[in-house]
Amino acid sequence: MLASRLASETMNMLNKILLGIILLSAIVSATEAYSYKVKYGLIHAGQATLIHTVEDKVLKSIFVMESSPWLSTLWTLSDTVVTKYLIDKERLVHHARAIHEGSYHRNYEVSFSDSNMATVNGKDKEVDIQGLRDIPSLLYELSLTRFQDGDTLQYRMWDGRGSGVLKLLVEKIGNPSLFKPFGKPGWRLTPLNSTRQSRANQIQLSMFYSKAYPHTPLEIVIDTKYGNIQMRLDDP
Repeated sequence: MLASRLASETMNMLNKILLGIILLSAIVSATEAYSYKVKYGLIHAGQATLIHTVEDKVLKSIFVMESSPWLSTLWTLSDTVVTKYLIDKERLVHHARAIHEGSYHRNYEVSFSDSNMATVNGKDKEVDIQGLRDIPSLLYELSLTRFQDGDTLQYRMWDGRGSGVLKLLVEKIGNPSLFKPFGKPGWRLTPLNSTRQSRANQIQLSMFYSKAYPHTPLEIVIDTKYGNIQMRLDDP
């Protein structure tokens, strides 16, 4: 228990340092920052922060999810992704991820070359890098996508140690109505790979973006080893 708590405190400190570095670099770069409330299943679990920094067509992102202090005494949720992505070439350059969900711990450090090779935690691996994205770079790209109702979008995704396919159905959500009085206009992106076999092999990620362009990621839902992480943008 003590070792787990010390690991969690260390991870929280590293997350704060990373956030500070990116915020400092934002002084001379174009930056977007979002703060989310996090639910894990039915539990209000904590908070998440997503920061995009763009300079010279290079996207640097950090995506941090942390459980609240009271939940951390019982069960820890901590997931940090730091990424570098070349926008004009649509290519991942670097991806680092640290996962801590209860007793589940994983750390990945990945560098991508332009010769379809990746170095994953020091070991070389053949990877088709063309069009490969991770969650932060995909969230950024979708914010600049002109959605069309009924479209199907498909992306090759990197999840830390390997790649998968994410297929999304685009649905336009209209203004609130009599039957949906609390609805919010925008764009809902729902994964199409819903069979049991495809869930085992593919990446599951759904989103709700604002109607206005460039789109704001208002809600993000990510499947994890133990359940869904649901993130909703904090009210300004």
